[in-house]
Amino acid sequence: MQAYQLNAAGLFLGITEADESPLEPGVYHMPAGCIATPPPETWPDDKWPRWNGSAWQLVNKPTAPVEPSAVEKLAAFLEANPDVAELVAPPEPV
Repeated sequence: MQAYQLNAAGLFLGITEADESPLEPGVYHMPAGCIATPPPETWPDDKWPRWNGSAWQLVNKPTAPVEPSAVEKLAAFLEANPDVAELVAPPEPV
């Protein structure tokens, strides 16, 4: 039997299988974090199916925050720490 895996926020992650009980034919052991109700077959690219506890709803697709590059991190650090910036600054010409 198919089961539908969710993350802790209820967002759909994928399809897995629920195993039938060896002691109770017809009874399936639902994996942790799964439900038996299938998500919508399709949804827009900017949406994601989320199980709210009783039904699926389409919510805005979560996006990962943009991580600054190493150069941007260093520039921000040196700006916040001018004493360190002075230590690593190239010597002034004579």
